[in-house]
Amino acid sequence: MLIAWGGVLAYAFQLYFDFSAYSDMAIGLSRLFGVKLPLNFNSPYKASNISEFWRRWHMTLSRFLKDYLYIPLGGNRVGPLRRYRNLITVMLLGGLWHGAGWNFVIWGGLHGFYLVIHHAWVQLSERLRFPTESVLWKIIATIITFVAVCFAWVFFRAPDLATSIEIIYGMTGVFGIGLPDAIGSKLGVVSPLLQQLGVTFYLGGGANFVETWGWIALAATIAFFLPNTQEITRHFEPALGFKQSVDIGEKSLTNQLTWKPSPIWAALIGFLSVISLLSLNRPNEFLYFQF
Repeated sequence: MLIAWGGVLAYAFQLYFDFSAYSDMAIGLSRLFGVKLPLNFNSPYKASNISEFWRRWHMTLSRFLKDYLYIPLGGNRVGPLRRYRNLITVMLLGGLWHGAGWNFVIWGGLHGFYLVIHHAWVQLSERLRFPTESVLWKIIATIITFVAVCFAWVFFRAPDLATSIEIIYGMTGVFGIGLPDAIGSKLGVVSPLLQQLGVTFYLGGGANFVETWGWIALAATIAFFLPNTQEITRHFEPALGFKQSVDIGEKSLTNQLTWKPSPIWAALIGFLSVISLLSLNRPNEFLYFQF
């Protein structure tokens, strides 16, 4: 289970930073020629529900699907059942837009199903007067949304349906839970307790396991807790559709990391520029280039 989740989370964050950079470069390169493009990526993993996720992820595609498919089909003006049908139809077509294959159809169908559940939950929570605005629920809802998105990413990434199902089995514990023996030997008295709970220990792979989860922890910290590039450059109207937050406190992390002409920022950008130049001999095609 830990190996399966490690692979899925690694891909989830790889795709996240890939698409974030892809959108930033498009906006930045266009600004060099005096063209201002709309915001296309806005920390989607911080979303507390799937509707908000699609308002943050691939925002231009989401707007296109809404304006040219969802609204012409009747949108939410045709009753709940037909609205749910419209949501699933639009997301199925959105899946096919990424590629003509069953995996993309299932990926789109899952997101359509997620949207149906969300809209039904909104109506139910209003009737129950559920505290959806509480901080605790926001955290729980964000975790639920992220886990649901990761499950869907399996079908988006896997080469075929059989592989997708095998990874899902791994994520849900069907193949058990295993840890490298090198890690188990350092857990001391905890190791026997884990074995009693069904955790097995296997030889090899300790360094790879630690490296994988280390990168995941770093990526999660950046994605969930740090401001994105649009927020960092918020004083310079980075893109069309960007609304500068008015409630950012002077001592907030976002405010402290906001770009300004200073020696620290100059040194940081210079360092990143050198790293980029030294990496030119190791080209890596964008994952989203194929779409």
